[in-house]
Amino acid sequence: MDLFKRCFNTITSDEIDELQQYFKAMNYKGSSYTFMANYIWRNSYQICWEIIKDYLFIGGMSKASGEMEAIVSMPLTKTGSYDHTTLREALLEVKARFDKQGIPFSIRVIPQHLLSQLQIAFDDKLDLESKRADEEYIYEKEKLITLSGKALHKKKNHLNYFLKNFSYEARTLTSDDGADIMKLLKSFMRRKKPPLELLEKVDYMETLDEDSYDLSREESFALEDWESLKFEYDAIKEAVSFLGMPDIYGVGIYIDGQLEAFSIGERLGEDLAVAHFEKANTSFRGIYQGIAREFCLALPEEIKFVNREEDMGIPALRQAKEALRPVEMLKKYTAIIKEPIK
Repeated sequence: MDLFKRCFNTITSDEIDELQQYFKAMNYKGSSYTFMANYIWRNSYQICWEIIKDYLFIGGMSKASGEMEAIVSMPLTKTGSYDHTTLREALLEVKARFDKQGIPFSIRVIPQHLLSQLQIAFDDKLDLESKRADEEYIYEKEKLITLSGKALHKKKNHLNYFLKNFSYEARTLTSDDGADIMKLLKSFMRRKKPPLELLEKVDYMETLDEDSYDLSREESFALEDWESLKFEYDAIKEAVSFLGMPDIYGVGIYIDGQLEAFSIGERLGEDLAVAHFEKANTSFRGIYQGIAREFCLALPEEIKFVNREEDMGIPALRQAKEALRPVEMLKKYTAIIKEPIK
């Protein structure tokens, strides 16, 4: 994406320090508003950035709608507050770049609590849209640990079964555990039946370091679903390098010496963390409840809430996330600046 001058795949240590001033200036609450979240997806989505009129703009490319399109997120502030005049000027400058290249311009994944900043800057000149699939689930940390209450009774039964029937060790993960993490990921992907288009693609086969797949499975992922799996695989591989750094949290469950579940996340604010990735071997009943619990137990005491990201409109994932009874659904908006604009 050449609309912004600098990109995350060529970033320097000085630039990281500069960007962190913006990411840490405000509690954006959204899971994508951290340095790590942008860095680990940088290659999959061609993520680039530029500071314009003292606001940090981040953009990338997405194929979510079936065609490649440019995505620009909410501009970030270094001061912890927004100047609406300057914000408007900066956004119009970026919009002019898009217009010049004939690229539709919109601002995406705007957290609900920041929407008013744009509305003040543009009065009634915004068309707004939000999708249920994009809303992020925020939970009380203590509830994920105890699963107490009638509404969580079924989840608590699964957790109790796991705690009673499996002897496990919960470990804080570091970058040294990368091989274990990637081994578990590869086992997930081997259980999926790749589409025929990929069977002759050497890069996909080499990624898994395997030459045998369960091709007898009736379930066959479409090409775009496999691309999403590959993107996630690459992102988790990148996230491993962050383990052990301040405000990055990684926990693994080992059974008989083998990693069977892990969760990787980070701090979003003073009392909020996010779980970016959570994977578990479902051969062990209750292990997903177990790894969610262990992740929360590993968080600092001052963190009271956990963002477990969106469900992407996947029915089974939505059912599982709703069943855990979130205390907040963080709505995210897309804003289009209406024409004519001055």
